[in-house]
Amino acid sequence: CPRRRRAPCRRHSTSKQRYASKATMATPAATFRAKTNFMKSWKPRSPPSNRDRLELYALHKQSVSGDAPSKDPPDASVADKAKIAAWRNKRGMSQADAMQRYVEECDRQIRVYGSRDAGASSPASVNGINGGGGGATPMEAGGTSKEGSASQTTPMYNNTTPQNTPANADYNEDGVLLCPRGLAAIPLLCAAASESRSAYLSRLAVTPPTNGWWSKQEPLCLEMNNPLSIPEKLIIGLAVQVENISLLVGNLMGEGHAVSAISPRVAQAFLWPVHNIFLSIWILWILTCTYLGSVVMMSQTLLFGAKRTNTPLGRLFLEEINPSARAVESLCEQHQTIGVRLTGLSLMPLMMLCDLANSVVARVGILVGSVVFVSMGFFTWWYWICVLPWLAMCAISVAVMSGWCFGLIELSSS
Repeated sequence: CPRRRRAPCRRHSTSKQRYASKATMATPAATFRAKTNFMKSWKPRSPPSNRDRLELYALHKQSVSGDAPSKDPPDASVADKAKIAAWRNKRGMSQADAMQRYVEECDRQIRVYGSRDAGASSPASVNGINGGGGGATPMEAGGTSKEGSASQTTPMYNNTTPQNTPANADYNEDGVLLCPRGLAAIPLLCAAASESRSAYLSRLAVTPPTNGWWSKQEPLCLEMNNPLSIPEKLIIGLAVQVENISLLVGNLMGEGHAVSAISPRVAQAFLWPVHNIFLSIWILWILTCTYLGSVVMMSQTLLFGAKRTNTPLGRLFLEEINPSARAVESLCEQHQTIGVRLTGLSLMPLMMLCDLANSVVARVGILVGSVVFVSMGFFTWWYWICVLPWLAMCAISVAVMSGWCFGLIELSSS
């Protein structure tokens, strides 16, 4: 007689089903670890904005360490305070939700900024941000730490925590930025200003009207909700309008459009000098705002003491005054464009004041050097408040007048 088939053991079938379900369904922590490992090697096609870098940093810290401390450390630098402020905005979010939000934010930035790796997913055809003209380096915001214990004992700043600052910045041994993010972005803005007219026109030809370079920019010197950031917002806003006009004429002029007799490159070439001048004015504002902020902060430290302001005099020289002098000197180098070099020339008094204060510090002491720096800042207020804005308006007028020449050149060649 035929043998009876033995029914499968329910214990073994149930265990197999559980094993299969565990293999096919990853836990949020495992997904979070896999995403952080991927972001360590991710190389974006264009540099992410500082706001996006801060968002990744805050979500990662909330996932690993929970809520941020209510007070800043007494020795926190300007960059550290920006990171803590972004982390503190996630207060109350559970660590599981923060892990999920981190994974979603990573996927969004990969789609937006693309990737230079052949195996990465969803490269996007967007233009560079906060630096625009060169290739992007590995994103500092991608570095993460292993997910171990999610406790408050996790170090607040370390090499494995995502950074919020642009590439090519000055870091110390712990990976903390040694200068404000505005100063760190100046080399990238200089690279964007070196974009040639042909490269500018070619970029506009493949850029959708809703994906302009300037529309992705954000204030670098102060927080978005700070009233003192209005001048920087105005600079970016005017540049956005100029770029929108340049992108709009691409849909209105040329063959098959309303104005078919004239190529859109003519109008775009007319606006190319204005685009470059706004980059130079932005650099001018960053350095001026950093200098005036240093004067105000140093005067407060001299009056109330470093313990009350949490800003030692030596750190101001290290993180703001010395980097400002080096930045002005770099603007005057021969490889820079004429607009950037003229910006550096107008900021030569800033470099001279910083060098004078440093020489006094070296000979007499940091207290006397700080007094000299603050005094010279108050004595020269008229130059920063009156002369430099007037020079910026003159530069815009010259850019508009020279734009006619580039427009005629493009018209004759089309």
